[in-house]
Amino acid sequence: VLLTTTSDYFSNQPSPQVSGAVVEISFDNQTYTLAENAFIPGLYETPVAFRGVPGTTYELHIRQVDVDQDGLFEDYHAESTMAGGAELEGIALRYFSTPIVDGYQVLMWAWHLPEQRDWFGFRIRKNGILLTDSLSAYTTFSDDLFGDGYLPGLPVGFLSDDDPRQRVNPGDTIVFELESIDQAYYNFVNDAQLEMIGNVPLFSGPPANIRTNISNGGMGIFAAYSVLRAATILEP
Repeated sequence: VLLTTTSDYFSNQPSPQVSGAVVEISFDNQTYTLAENAFIPGLYETPVAFRGVPGTTYELHIRQVDVDQDGLFEDYHAESTMAGGAELEGIALRYFSTPIVDGYQVLMWAWHLPEQRDWFGFRIRKNGILLTDSLSAYTTFSDDLFGDGYLPGLPVGFLSDDDPRQRVNPGDTIVFELESIDQAYYNFVNDAQLEMIGNVPLFSGPPANIRTNISNGGMGIFAAYSVLRAATILEP
């Protein structure tokens, strides 16, 4: 858990970290108190590693912080239920060529329970390096268009020949990660990406605050999600 305060829009410095907070994660009658990293102020980590379980609701509690510096501590709370139930059958690479751009499409075959609404996030790695390593490159998806629960060869990414970091050569390994996320995380990512792009047309209404699941006026997101992975190697 990373805690910071907001900073000026035109500030060229990292957002100020919040140290000395009491940060806890609770689930199934268990509570972990997170310890602040000795080298990275404001970063709080669990004392032991543990595996999340789909269907479990995780709660975040933040106490003993005085963000508004009025001499009184504020408390913040958030919760997220880890989604699950999807199955990732596999992925494939298909070369895609146009007069503008050339490269490989990443196609995904997957399914999930048709009776429930689901939200997903996509990440792609090439030879162990995460390519979707920024919020602007992260892709989210709602299953609204697939009522039967099957996602047949859905395009989930494009690896351009013009980008040396993305270019796929024979022998390269592509790993695709399918994340089952909740609606709060889906809304947060989409709102943030919309703010990056800006409103169209030019004279649209003023921007709104990005939706969040943090209580007491806190901004940001607390998310628990499951991950499925599939890999393929580009043959000569």
